[in-house]
Amino acid sequence: MAPAAPELRPTGLRALHRAAQAHDADHALAHRALAADRPDPALAAALEDAALNGQGPLGARSVATRQLLVWAADLSTTRAQRERRLLLAALHEVYEGVPGNGTLWTRIETLPPSPLRCCALAGRALLQGRLRTAGIRLQAARDALAATTAPPAPGDGDGDQPHAHPRGEDPYFALAAIETLAAALACRTARGTAAVDAAGKALNAASRDTVQTRTARRLMLIGHSYTAGPREVLAALGEQDFAVTAPATVPVRPPEHLEPELLLLRGESRLLVGEFAAGTSDLECLVQRHTGHRGHPVRLRALERLALAHFLDGNWQGADDAVERIDAAGGGTAGQALRTMLLAARGSATTSPPSGTPVPAHRRAFEADDPERLVIAVSADAIGLLARRRYADVLRATTPLTDDSHDLHDAPQKFAPLWLPARAEAMVETAAAAAGARAGATAEVEAEASLDELRRCGGRSPHLMATFHRLAGRAAEYRQEPALAEREYRAGLWTVTTGIRVPRLEVAQIEHAYGRFLCSLGRSAEGRGRLQRAQDIFVSLGAFAFARRGEHDISAAAPVASRPPFVDLTEREAEVARLVSAGLTNRRVAEELLISAKAVEYHLGKIYPKLGVRTRGELTNRWPG
Repeated sequence: MAPAAPELRPTGLRALHRAAQAHDADHALAHRALAADRPDPALAAALEDAALNGQGPLGARSVATRQLLVWAADLSTTRAQRERRLLLAALHEVYEGVPGNGTLWTRIETLPPSPLRCCALAGRALLQGRLRTAGIRLQAARDALAATTAPPAPGDGDGDQPHAHPRGEDPYFALAAIETLAAALACRTARGTAAVDAAGKALNAASRDTVQTRTARRLMLIGHSYTAGPREVLAALGEQDFAVTAPATVPVRPPEHLEPELLLLRGESRLLVGEFAAGTSDLECLVQRHTGHRGHPVRLRALERLALAHFLDGNWQGADDAVERIDAAGGGTAGQALRTMLLAARGSATTSPPSGTPVPAHRRAFEADDPERLVIAVSADAIGLLARRRYADVLRATTPLTDDSHDLHDAPQKFAPLWLPARAEAMVETAAAAAGARAGATAEVEAEASLDELRRCGGRSPHLMATFHRLAGRAAEYRQEPALAEREYRAGLWTVTTGIRVPRLEVAQIEHAYGRFLCSLGRSAEGRGRLQRAQDIFVSLGAFAFARRGEHDISAAAPVASRPPFVDLTEREAEVARLVSAGLTNRRVAEELLISAKAVEYHLGKIYPKLGVRTRGELTNRWPG
C-alpha cells in the first residue's frame, strides 16, 4: 500500500469546532450571495475560496461546494472567471457523486471547448454510467490540455500563488481533474493498479482544490481494495482521517461519518474478512442515508453486499429484506441471482435452467459493463448451484472469474472470498466423483490447485480456513487417506472455536462431513451425534436443501437395534414425537432437546405424514405408550 496521505482535517473537538465555523461561514456567504444584485469580484473570490478550501464537502458544510461555485460564477466580472467557476462547480458535483437538476449542465454545454469542459462532460458521463463515453471524453481532455500549454511542474512557484496568475492555474486544475476522473473510471472498471497510479498523479498535480484532493485520496484507497486486500484497506481506513463530522442535529451511525463510497468500502471489506455483524451495520447505515433515492447506485451496491452479509451471518430474513429492497429499486441481475441463491439454500422450488445450460443472469450482467455487479451475481449463482449439488454448473458459472476474456480485471480477485469456496468445493466433488476413472488424475490436480488458492485466500479472510479444512478432509477421503482426513476435519472444527466468525452454514457442513466420515469408519455413535448437531443448525437456519441430505445420512447411520418403533423416523424425529405425545409443548420440547422451536416445527412437519396423522392428538394416540 502507498503511504498514508497527509491529514486533511483535525479530529475530535477540533473537528466539531471547525465544522461549526464552516457552517456559520457558509450561512454568511449564502446571505451575501443571495442579496447581491450585481457582479462582485471580492464576494465571488470569497465564495470560490470557501468552496476550494472547504475541508468537509459532505458533512461539515451547510452549503454544497458546487453551489458556492455557481454563485461565484454568477458574481464574476470576466467571462473567463465565470466559465472556470462553472466548470469547477460541475466537477465538484462529479466528485461528490450527486447529480444536480440539470440546470448547471445546460450551462456547461454552452461553454466553449476547453480541457476543463471535457473533464466535466467526462464526469457527467461517469455519473450516468456511460463508461465508454466517459473514457472518450477523458481522452479528449488530455488532448486538449496537451494542445494548449504544458502544465508547469508542481512547486514551480506560480502554483503556490494562484491569485497572482489566475489563468496560470488552469493547467493545475485540468491536470488534477483529468487524473482524478481517470482514477474514478479505473475504479468503476475494477482496474486497481491504474486507479492507484492515476490518483497518485492527481495528488501530485498540486491543485488547491481540497474537494478534488479528498476525492483523489478516496479513489486511491478504493484502488488499493483491488490489489492489496480487505485487511489492508481496513487498516488504512483506521489510520487515515476520512471522517466528515456531521452537524450535531443529525444522528450518525456508526459514530464516524464516513463518505458514502468509503462507508461502502468499509462495509464490504468487513464482509470479505468475515466481520459480518460490523459489515452489516455499515451497509445498513449507508442504505438508510439513501432512503430517498431507491435507485442510487451506491444504495444498490450496499444492498447487494448487505444481502450476502446477512446470508453468511445466518440472518436469512435480513437477506430476504435486502433482496426485496433491491427488487423494489429495479436491481436487475444481481438481485435476481441473490433471490435464486436464497431459494436454493432453502430448498424451495424455483425456476432453474437445466443442468449444463448457461445461466441467463450472466449474459445480462456482461452487458451491464459493471465488473463488480457481475462478480456479485456470479457468486450468488455459484452458492445457489452448490446448494443443489450441481457441481459442473458451478464450475461453468465461475469460469468467467478465472480467465481474462471478460474484462473483469481485478474484481474477481477482490471478491474471491465470496465465490472461491463454491468453486473449490465443486472442484473437490468433481475429483471425488472421477476418482479411479481415466480423468481422475487431471481432476485431482485441478482440485489441489483450487484448494491451494482457497488456503491463500484464507490468509486474508480467516473464516475461509474452516471451509478449506473441510474440503481438504473430503479430498483426503477420496484419496483414501483417513488419518489425514480426520486431522483436516478436526482442524476445521478447531477454527470454529478460535473466535473467528465462521458462517453457521459452514459450521453445520463441517459437522455433517465429519459425522458422515466417522460413520464410514464404524464410529457410528460419535458420527450420529455430529450429524444430528449439523441437522439442528440446518433446520434452525431454514437450510432445508442441506437438511434433507442430513436426514438421509442420519437414517443410514442408525443401527437396526436402535431405530425407532416407526422405522421411517430418524432418531431426532422419534425423540420429538415421543415428547410431543407425552404432552409437551413445542417450546418445552425445544428446551428438552436443546434445539430451536423452529426445528421442532420442522420435525413435526416430517413426522405427521410419515405416521399418517394430522394433529398432536392423533400422534399421541398413534405413538406406543
